[in-house]
Amino acid sequence: MLSKFIWRFVVGLCFAFPIGILAVVTVQAQTLEEQPTQNECEGCHEIIQTHWQESAHANSVTDQIFQQAWLTQGSPSECLSCHTTGYDPVSGTSQSENVACSVCHNPIPGEHPEEIMPTDISSRMCGTCHLDTHAEWEGSVHGQEDLACVRCHSPHTTELRADGVQDLCQSCHNEEAHFFTYTAHADEGLLCSDCHLRVSDSELGDGHGQRVHEFAVDLETCAQCHDEGMHYPVQGAMDGQGGSTLEPEPVLSMASAVPLQAEPDPVSPFGFAVLASLVGMGFGMVIAPWLEKWNRRIKEKRQNDEQ
Repeated sequence: MLSKFIWRFVVGLCFAFPIGILAVVTVQAQTLEEQPTQNECEGCHEIIQTHWQESAHANSVTDQIFQQAWLTQGSPSECLSCHTTGYDPVSGTSQSENVACSVCHNPIPGEHPEEIMPTDISSRMCGTCHLDTHAEWEGSVHGQEDLACVRCHSPHTTELRADGVQDLCQSCHNEEAHFFTYTAHADEGLLCSDCHLRVSDSELGDGHGQRVHEFAVDLETCAQCHDEGMHYPVQGAMDGQGGSTLEPEPVLSMASAVPLQAEPDPVSPFGFAVLASLVGMGFGMVIAPWLEKWNRRIKEKRQNDEQ
C-alpha cells in the first residue's frame, strides 16, 4: 500500500515541476512584455497623441510648478512613481519622463490592434496618483452616484470636456443652472465652481488638486466672500455686546471620513507556480494507477517474449 502511494507521489512530482516552471515562465513573459512607445501609438492615434502632448500628463515632470515644488522638497524619488512611467525605485530609472499611454492602457494585448486595447475608465484608476482629490470625490454626491472623473475630465487633454465649467455643470444640472442666472451671485459674475469647487488652500502634493472636489458648500466657502457680514460664534462668556457663548463647530470634510483603499499588491508569479504545481501533482496522482498498469503490462510482455 505504501509503495503504491510513493509511486503515485513520484508521478505527481513529475507533472508538478514542469507545469509549475511553465507557469512562472508564462507569467514572467507577460510581465516583461515590451510596452509600446509613444511613437508607436502615434502611428494610429495621431489626434489623441497631439492632444496628449499639450496635456498635464505629458508634461508631468517638466512642468515648472512641479519642478519648483520638487526641488524645494529635496527631489524625493517617491514623487516620480506618479510623475513618470514605469519608475523603478531601485535603479532610479523610468521608461518615460511623463505619464505615457501605457499607464492607463495596460496590459497591452499582444495582437493589438486586432485585439481591443483595455481601458480602465474608473475613478479608482485616477485615484492611484490623485490620492487626495479621489478621496474628496468619494465622499461627495458625485462619488456616491459613481460619476467617474472622465465624465468631466478628458484623460488625454486633462482639460474639462466642455468649453467652460458653467457649460459642464449645466449639462447635468440644467434646472439649477437656469434659476442660478436670476440670483445675486450670478449678477456678480460668479460661477458654479466658485462655490462648489473652491480653490484649495492645501499645498500641492500627495495627489491634491488645485480645487476641492467635495462639491459641498460649507461655512468656509461662504466666508471667503461674506467674511465681514457673517456672525461667527466666539468662545467665552457673553460680554453684553452681542457675543456668544457657543464655540464654533468644526467643518468636517467628507473626504476624511471615507479613506481611500490601498491599491492591491501585484500578484506574484510564484503564486501561479504553486497553484499549477498542485494541479500537476493532482493530475499525476490520478493517472498514476493507469501508468502503473501500463508499466506492468510492458514488463509482462517482455517476460513472455524472453520465454
